[in-house]
Amino acid sequence: MNLLLRILLFVSLAPLAAGGQDSPDNSGNIPQSVKELFKTSGFEKRFDFSSNLKPSYLKGDFDGDGKPDVAVLVKQKAGGKIGIALCHSSTKKILIIGAGTTIGNGGDNFDWMDIWKVVPKAAAAKRLGRAAGALKGDALHVEKSESASALIYWNGTKYVWRQGAD
Repeated sequence: MNLLLRILLFVSLAPLAAGGQDSPDNSGNIPQSVKELFKTSGFEKRFDFSSNLKPSYLKGDFDGDGKPDVAVLVKQKAGGKIGIALCHSSTKKILIIGAGTTIGNGGDNFDWMDIWKVVPKAAAAKRLGRAAGALKGDALHVEKSESASALIYWNGTKYVWRQGAD
């Protein structure tokens, strides 16, 4: 009986031990509006939400329209590549960087990324210097710790990669 109890306990706790690994539905903490947008736009057919990194989503005004947008980690279903889906709240558009879509030195797979955070527009403008004129809203800081980093920002047409320190 004691052995059976141990086996049942092990089997029930095994999914928790997987921690940061992706499972078919990692949407538990993703905002409902983003889940619905993925479903109505058909993106859920090509991408899963990823728990590869914590937090698995960030909020900021990335397109500079005064309304909060959401950046969420995704995993390409076909190739397993990691990336970021930027969900613009006003236009209800999703733009993918990484996860099979190349951007700057980041490539098309962000599996290297172990730090990400929102950089408010004013702070991002200081970091960008003369290039700040193209910055429309908050930026994303992406990084491989003790290696390289970049700012990713919306220029009104597309997301732009600005390499940081190596």
